[in-house]
Amino acid sequence: MKTQPKILLGSLLIGAIALSACSQNRQMTKDERETEKNVVTGVAAIGGALLANAMGMDSTGGKIVVGAISGVTARHIYDEVNRDTAKDPNTDVQPVKIGGQEFIQVQVKDVNFRSGSAQLDPYELQRLQPVLNALNRYPNTRVYVEGHTDSDGTHQYNQQLSENRAKTVAFYLMDNGISRDRIITYGYGEERPIASNNTAEGKRLNRRVTFLISEI
Repeated sequence: MKTQPKILLGSLLIGAIALSACSQNRQMTKDERETEKNVVTGVAAIGGALLANAMGMDSTGGKIVVGAISGVTARHIYDEVNRDTAKDPNTDVQPVKIGGQEFIQVQVKDVNFRSGSAQLDPYELQRLQPVLNALNRYPNTRVYVEGHTDSDGTHQYNQQLSENRAKTVAFYLMDNGISRDRIITYGYGEERPIASNNTAEGKRLNRRVTFLISEI
């Protein structure tokens, strides 16, 4: 059973690599790039769901906060993202273990997407910069992008919205130099609140994007 995540990850990467050739062609039209992103989205959504299940990421009980960081790259990422987000009170950085694997978790809370859409406001892109910088500095890493919503709207609507928002963030990373085979997206809808959805403040905190960064 311990080899299952590696097998699933290998299958996902093979699918992603098979799609990679056309993205390297800078002569692609805008429509062609959008078509390619849609294909990648399908691979990422399926692969993300499988990997989340295989690695225990769909279980809050499987995520353990740890005090010590063993990986050298992980320590660098933790220190640098902490430093670069120090002025953002709504971004939390902590080391966690999932299924025995070490991750640096970055929770960017109170994320302002345009109302009812997956479009990020320009200010929010600046808040993602520390994660983007770390991923660019350490190419031996992979990132899982999780989308979360508050409880407004139906369960089905929020699930789809969270998936689309995670993909929007993934596309932002891809457009800024992060290879698609290093990114896996997953949406949790309203299922993983970190605050009460009975207050405006709680809903604000629950609208978030979570990054889980691991060494490859």
